[in-house]
Amino acid sequence: MFYNGNNFPPFIEITPASLLKGSINVPASKSTSTRSLLTASLSEGKSRIYNCAESNNAKAMMLNCQTLGAIIEKNSGGYEVDGVNTQNIKNELIFNPGNSGVVLRLLMGVAGALKTSYFTTDFNQSLGKRSHSEMISALIMLGVSCQGKTDDGLLPITIKGQRYLKDYTEISCRKSSQFLSGLLYLGAVSDNDLHIKVIDSITAPSMIRTTINNLVAAGVHIEYDDSFTNFYVSGASKIHSGEFIVGSDPASSAALLGICSVVDSNVSLNGFYEEELGNGAVIEYLRQSGVIINNLNNDILNVSGGNITKGLDFDGSLAPDAVPALAAVAAFAEGKSTFYNIEHLRYKECNRITDFRKELYKLGIKSEETIDSLTIYGNKNGYEGGVIVNGHYDHAIIMALTTIGIRCKNSIMISSPYHVGQTYPSYFDDIHSISGQINELKYSGIPPEEL
Repeated sequence: MFYNGNNFPPFIEITPASLLKGSINVPASKSTSTRSLLTASLSEGKSRIYNCAESNNAKAMMLNCQTLGAIIEKNSGGYEVDGVNTQNIKNELIFNPGNSGVVLRLLMGVAGALKTSYFTTDFNQSLGKRSHSEMISALIMLGVSCQGKTDDGLLPITIKGQRYLKDYTEISCRKSSQFLSGLLYLGAVSDNDLHIKVIDSITAPSMIRTTINNLVAAGVHIEYDDSFTNFYVSGASKIHSGEFIVGSDPASSAALLGICSVVDSNVSLNGFYEEELGNGAVIEYLRQSGVIINNLNNDILNVSGGNITKGLDFDGSLAPDAVPALAAVAAFAEGKSTFYNIEHLRYKECNRITDFRKELYKLGIKSEETIDSLTIYGNKNGYEGGVIVNGHYDHAIIMALTTIGIRCKNSIMISSPYHVGQTYPSYFDDIHSISGQINELKYSGIPPEEL
């Protein structure tokens, strides 16, 4: 096994593969898992979660829900969660979201209704560099005392909340829709009705719909206007316990579809349930690029790749987590492919536009960027490889680099590869199972963080 949760070799080697064959069970959605865990933990009574993700994101949410006071137990059917009424939480709490922006921002929303909460992280070079000023400003507008380490809203952050908040706030979602999701959770646990206005545009509306669907299924009353700009959460709502079924993870699904697209393949993806993956946009993009994707039944896809034809453009707002994976596929297409409406990708675990381009340059892939787009100039003949690339602490970038590496003429090495566990801990095991082309390297040369 390449990943055991404790051993973190600094590099992994991706060697060229001529054929991918076998089957993989698609991981569960981190987005739905984190929300299901939090919703269940904020309800009085016992809930069950089926197909909960085992990713670092989900584990971080689980630990922080236990900090809230929820009791979470795993059994053969999934997870059983005995929730807590936030009105009964009187003590100060310390939250550590790990390297997960969604865990942090959802809990920052909940903290607006708690006494005193402190947020910190051990990932100072990733989450520690991400701004949360938009969320802080929205909480302050509601009467919550909220302060970050700097004016940019960096961690550590202290929040002193209250039950009776003002009834209106505004939020910018240009950088992340997670801010709005956090405020929706605040509306669900506070005692007043809450009107939230988005002052610009929502970068990932599918994620907001995931949040709303999760809360509404638990009895929270949420309304919104036709423009998806004004959101209203009823303070009279109570979060009810219930059952939550988690679908497949969009970033992991896109990564698997991508790697099977660039090499001759006959791979079945089991347990595929199209959740948050652009309502067919990703699969249609790949089919138009020359990939054969067949539905064997309701939850199995069969992928036959290795014949990427032409470059195609893609609206990244439809499936934000899929953009790095599709950009890796576009590197082997003929002509250029532009991914647009993606400025928000600059504010993830790394800058998924500029940082990704640095690694593409090392691999010999020509690309260009604007503030909200990434253009890839593909080469059907492929690339030499033989270089070391940096994973930038980002699961999506690591998986995209793996896709490119497996089609190069020579091996590549990826530094700090195990941050892939943020969404997909068994990723390298699964790719090894269909290719055999993954090796750990105990490389003692340049430290990964200096690449």
